[in-house]
Amino acid sequence: MRRVAIGLIGWGTVGGGVVDILNRDAALLRERCGLDLWLKTIVTRDPSRTRDQRTGATVATDLRAILDDPEIPVVIHLVGGTTVAKDLLVACLKAGKHVVTANKALIAEHGDELFTLAAHQGVGIAFEAAVAGGIPVIAALRDGLVANRIESISGILNGTCNFILTKMEAEGWGYDEALAEAQKLGYAETDPTLDVDGTDTAHKLAILARIAWGGRIPLSSLTIEGIQSLTATDIASAKTLGARIKLLAVARNRPEGLELRVAPTLVPLDHPLASVMKNANGIALQSSAAGPTLLTGLGAGALPTASAVLADVVDVASGRYQATVGHYGFFTGLQPVTLLPEAEENTACYARFTVADRPGVLAAIATALSNGGASVQTIYQATTTHDRAVIEVMTHPLRLGSFRQTVAAIDTGGLTVAPTRVLRKWL
Repeated sequence: MRRVAIGLIGWGTVGGGVVDILNRDAALLRERCGLDLWLKTIVTRDPSRTRDQRTGATVATDLRAILDDPEIPVVIHLVGGTTVAKDLLVACLKAGKHVVTANKALIAEHGDELFTLAAHQGVGIAFEAAVAGGIPVIAALRDGLVANRIESISGILNGTCNFILTKMEAEGWGYDEALAEAQKLGYAETDPTLDVDGTDTAHKLAILARIAWGGRIPLSSLTIEGIQSLTATDIASAKTLGARIKLLAVARNRPEGLELRVAPTLVPLDHPLASVMKNANGIALQSSAAGPTLLTGLGAGALPTASAVLADVVDVASGRYQATVGHYGFFTGLQPVTLLPEAEENTACYARFTVADRPGVLAAIATALSNGGASVQTIYQATTTHDRAVIEVMTHPLRLGSFRQTVAAIDTGGLTVAPTRVLRKWL
């Protein structure tokens, strides 16, 4: 049985999960893979921090402890950010080490540079853990669906946002109260900005799109909307309409080009993604031969993410990853991809108009929508209060830019008494 020495950079939550699995299931890994995975060296900023774990590894603060060790072919890179983390990853590649990373920002923002360097050095970068934690979505796209053209990806890819939206619906809370609960339980960071503003989800969507369509996906090409402005009224309205709001990452391949967006979206209650609750993740894939595929599970946390990390370690240590990764377009052979602007999205829409409670307003709005090219699926007037009424509209799929122009004209034309709320609806 071949013994494989591993280096670990970063002994935080996920690093601790890696140690736990290796301690608990080393025998299982030997039995299944024929590999004896040996965690030889850990590099961490704070080796003196109290950790209730035994490793048998050498613990150091200097990266040279890994870089200069010819026995270590594989390095697990569990450092966040895109500055120091990038320097560490680049140093490992230049030292001829294969790298397994969970850093989605690095792959999304610097993938071209990093994959090119890896190819030049004859090593690989494996990154299953960068998207959806313990859900093997990278492997599904890259390997399981290799004989398919990917038509669309729709995903709940951020457990923090999903937990907040779940609590807003279940408890009737506002956004701030639900966020505070998420922070209290450790589901949200002290500064949750990258989660709640959609950036974290956008990084993951860019990675999935890169694999699915083999093209460069600059983050600037993505429409990114977070959940910070959602209210209890939005959540209640969605429920009334038989839907649930999710922060949805959507990539759809159309003849005209590729749609990419992250935005709060009404998902019908009868769709499986609507049932992905709390801090779970879910990804719906539509492909040419396999048809619809749904993957759900824990998208973060020590053990789920460590599970994905070690799956990559096995792939790299066994040589499977190196034997195939160079043939995939996402690695170095990227093709041009036409990316559609936000206005060209084809999506169903929801709009909530706040109007004066007087005769004729409902008919006037319906006429304006029709004149603007919107095919209305449902329209009704909700409960009136204080001489105001709420008119809620759901459309059939249409060009988003045209619908927003129509809504803007309704708002500026004196038919509404407050800005109209517009949300997308999942197709």
